[in-house]
Amino acid sequence: MMGKPKWLMLGTVLLLVPATRAEAQIAWDAPYLVPPAPTPGLGIYLMDVHGGGLGVMGMWRSPRSTYGLRGGIAESHDDDIGILGGIDFAGDITRASSEFPLDVDWVFGAGLGVSDWVRVTVPLGLTMGHTFRDSGAAFTPYITPRIFLDVAFDSEDRRGRDDSEADLGLAVDIGLDLRLPRSGFIIRFGGSLGDREAVALGLVF
Repeated sequence: MMGKPKWLMLGTVLLLVPATRAEAQIAWDAPYLVPPAPTPGLGIYLMDVHGGGLGVMGMWRSPRSTYGLRGGIAESHDDDIGILGGIDFAGDITRASSEFPLDVDWVFGAGLGVSDWVRVTVPLGLTMGHTFRDSGAAFTPYITPRIFLDVAFDSEDRRGRDDSEADLGLAVDIGLDLRLPRSGFIIRFGGSLGDREAVALGLVF
């Protein structure tokens, strides 16, 4: 098992890795929009996408809540239209109790953003939060820290040769789920910080 010094060294390396050319390409994983114990169903989101601009996305979660699929379109950095899509997996680590107040899940995924070139991203991390209930309403703030691997594939570089590059990054999502009394949907907000900057607001049915 990796000891604490090695974990600290890995975290330091990830924080020092610069974000390079991948910043100019839309990303599928921001915001990540996966709270602990995610509710199955279909979500529709309006987004300000990392590496691009305004976009819309649909996200479907399996009734077993172990995986989700997403796809959407967004304005790219050069005012063209790009597409994004991916799959994410989540599994429980612990559930809130009188001794520990948080629900915690592991998260993992893979997907891509495509416009002028292709960004493939593989994130790995945790999502943790707590559900507060009052008079039939449920309020779940959560946070999703994760590391990710970006692999950029360009059709050709400035010298006319095929080109690709890989970068590691660190991002943190801050999210909120709100279910109102007797409503058949969840209002979900998510925002990404760190090596991802994005925001989304939508409904989950």
